[in-house]
Amino acid sequence: MKLKMVALSALFVSSAVFAGSATVEYQDIDGKKNTPQDQTNWSVTVKETLTKGLVGDLALSQTNNKVAGPDTLASTRTEGGLTASTTLGALTPYVRGAVGYKYTSANNFSYYSVEPGASVGLGGGFTAKLGWRYREAFSDANNDTTRTLRAGVAYDLTKTDQVGVRYDRMRGDTNQNIVAVNYTRSF
Repeated sequence: MKLKMVALSALFVSSAVFAGSATVEYQDIDGKKNTPQDQTNWSVTVKETLTKGLVGDLALSQTNNKVAGPDTLASTRTEGGLTASTTLGALTPYVRGAVGYKYTSANNFSYYSVEPGASVGLGGGFTAKLGWRYREAFSDANNDTTRTLRAGVAYDLTKTDQVGVRYDRMRGDTNQNIVAVNYTRSF
C-alpha cells in the first residue's frame, strides 16, 4: 500500500511539470450520515488542455478525521478526468467524466463520476460555477454512491493566479456539507 502511494505521488508530481495549471484545495467537511465526525481534506489537481474544449486532469486528495489529538487518515483518492466544454456567450457549460481509486484502511476500490455544470463570467475578474456530480463505486459491495450539488465563486488575482470558494452538498451513502477554498496557478 505504501509503495503504491509513493509511486502514485511520484507520477503525480512528474505530471505537474507538464501541466497547464495546478490547484491546491482545502476542505472543511461537516459529517452527517455515516460520517458523524468532522473531517478535513487537502487535494492537488493538475490540468492540461488537450484540444479546444477538452481538458484532462489528475488529482490526488487525502481526507483526515478531526479527533482529539492528532488527526487520523480516513481515505486517499487518486482520480483522472476529462472535461468537455463549449462557450455560449458568457456561459460555459461543461461535462466532466472521471475514474478513480479510493484507498482506506479497511478497503480499496475503484469508482467513476460524472459532473455536468456551467460557469459564467460575472465581470471584474469574478466567475461563478454551478455543477452536480454523481459518483459511484464500480462494485456494489462498496458504499460510495453520492450526489453532490456544487456552487462556487472564483476571483482572478492576476492573469495566472486565481482564488476561489465553493460549497458542496453531498447526499447518498455519505452525507456531508463541505466548504472548500482553493488557489490555482496557471502556467
